[in-house]
Amino acid sequence: MNRRDERGGDGPSRTNWLAVAMVISAAIVASFQIGKAPAALPVMRADLGLSLDEGVWIISIFNLMGIIFGMTAGAMGDRLGHRRLLMAGFVAMAAASFLGAVADGFGTLLASRVLEGFGFIVIVAVAPPLFLLFSAERHRRLIFGMYSGYWPASVAIMVLVTPAILDVIGWRGLWNVNGVLAVVMLVIVALVTRHGGTEAETAPPPFPEALRTFLRIGPMVLALTFATYSSIHGTVVGLLPTFYVEAEAVGLGLAATLTAVVAMVNVGGNILGGLAMHRGAPRWLLVIATFVLVGASALLMYDESLSLGIRLAAAVFLSFIAGVIPACLFAGAAVMAPSPQLVGATTGLMMQGSQLGQLVGPVAMVWVVTTAGTWDVAPVTLIVAALGGCVLILVLRAIEARR
Repeated sequence: MNRRDERGGDGPSRTNWLAVAMVISAAIVASFQIGKAPAALPVMRADLGLSLDEGVWIISIFNLMGIIFGMTAGAMGDRLGHRRLLMAGFVAMAAASFLGAVADGFGTLLASRVLEGFGFIVIVAVAPPLFLLFSAERHRRLIFGMYSGYWPASVAIMVLVTPAILDVIGWRGLWNVNGVLAVVMLVIVALVTRHGGTEAETAPPPFPEALRTFLRIGPMVLALTFATYSSIHGTVVGLLPTFYVEAEAVGLGLAATLTAVVAMVNVGGNILGGLAMHRGAPRWLLVIATFVLVGASALLMYDESLSLGIRLAAAVFLSFIAGVIPACLFAGAAVMAPSPQLVGATTGLMMQGSQLGQLVGPVAMVWVVTTAGTWDVAPVTLIVAALGGCVLILVLRAIEARR
């Protein structure tokens, strides 16, 4: 255990597993706000008369909010209190969902999505520091591995349930359901986290100091490494329905189901990464080995000479094994943070990297595929990202070794 791990290890001697489970659930519910929009977009466009450009903004505003606001949200949590800000995030999310449900045009709907984006970024940025308050040090690597599955779990759930909800109560009903879920989650988290934390005993850092996390080499490299991962997984999951429809000639319904399966297995990789670290495996070695396997899987996934079954198996394996990476990177946040009081700012910066990767990755692959006129070249962007991730994790290892 290095010195930074020891310093980040201050906290309870026993883990409050109920509090941990509810904080992870909070991140999943927050991420529902991302997944609900793509499936509902055609219905919303027809109801509100939205153009395609306006519809894209309804989806992509979350990425923009994350890129701009991620570290600031984490810094606010470090200064104002992580639990307090998580509660504020759910209040904002509930209000935004109910506002969106009564929207009569693009302006109101976009405003509600901006507020939802604020709530989402705040919740996922301040959740990791809360784990330090409610968990024993020996369990934290495993917990961070479990937490890193919040995004694929929410995506898979929303892909599967949103069409059924739309058929019964429409997109406005879907928005209201998410508002109610936010309120319920707010109450539950408030109750289960009201005891056992030590946050109030630690003097909060000055806000300018928290913002200067952006200038620290360790957190910045950590965020860029996360960007390489998110560009890979976000691209694979985001473009998989299009790939299967265009290249494999399968129906949209089957493509959506296959995409949900591919997204969901990432959670297994998150848990595997947490277990591996829990048993002492080095983070940097796990990340490099995973990036290598991801690159190899990408070559098989887009090889048109192979059968659909083999390509689907490659996609499932890619998503599964890739889940090891965010587990390792979230666990590294407490190590790379400039101080234990700035873990929130560091994880917020990671969220900026995540959103940047999810924004750039699909655009890069679409450009490459469109330019070449075939999906055979799609692995190029994924392999470049994987190589970049390998270099960055070695830099991160060197930074950690110097400390």
